[in-house]
Amino acid sequence: MAEEREYVLGTGDDELARLGFQHAVWGGYAAEAWEAAGFGPGQRILDVGCGPGYASFDLARLVGRAGHVHGIDLSARFIGHLRGAIEARGVGNMSAEVGDLVTAGLAADSFDGAYARWVLCFVPDPEAAVRAVARALRPGGAFVVQDYSQYSAVQIAPEHPSFHRAVAAVVEAWRGRGGDPHVGAALPAMMERCGLEVTRIRPISRVGRPGTAMWKWPRTFFDNFLPGLVEGGLLGAEELAEFDARWAEWERLPGAFFVSPPMLEVVGTKR
Repeated sequence: MAEEREYVLGTGDDELARLGFQHAVWGGYAAEAWEAAGFGPGQRILDVGCGPGYASFDLARLVGRAGHVHGIDLSARFIGHLRGAIEARGVGNMSAEVGDLVTAGLAADSFDGAYARWVLCFVPDPEAAVRAVARALRPGGAFVVQDYSQYSAVQIAPEHPSFHRAVAAVVEAWRGRGGDPHVGAALPAMMERCGLEVTRIRPISRVGRPGTAMWKWPRTFFDNFLPGLVEGGLLGAEELAEFDARWAEWERLPGAFFVSPPMLEVVGTKR
């Protein structure tokens, strides 16, 4: 389906569920970043690559009735889901549009803040996206980005080649779609070139152990994404079977752990 191609991880029901779980696991880090950037009541916030809007609703509660949150995403299915949820909940301080951030023509100096999590790593020209956000921000407005800085540095223990093979296939697929799984490292320089003063850089890394939500988080991604890599020839069926078998072993090991791919939280403020 063409719709599924709008987002590298797909837009089906399984992905909707995965994104909801993901926000539940990572929402606390988003809230910390918003506070550090000064997001608050009465502000207009842009949710970049909002998807089905799980973070958007948290932002809407943060800015209150006097504020407004506007989400933008390439996926018509995600935006349809978000608009339906807005209507069903009777939320009056949110809006959403289908569009490409770079070409959407957002009004200049129209937002007090913007947020993007795991978005710039998927776009072919992240600097153009940063520039579009910078233009849309009012002077003093902040752009908060949380994204991978070295995805391939993800860890699991005990180590096994099947895990590294699966991660390498993910990175290959990612880059094949024009994305950059290490984009976070380039973000501070991008922001400066686009007229944003970098006011905060924070590394983020988390550990998950079997039985925890943080341990389940990568598994939901692998369940959704790896079968497609087999279909596309980037990962062998036997390699996926070995990966699944090893994961089942890790589940039973009290000493097993997963370390999330290194991320950076970068905040840039418009001069």
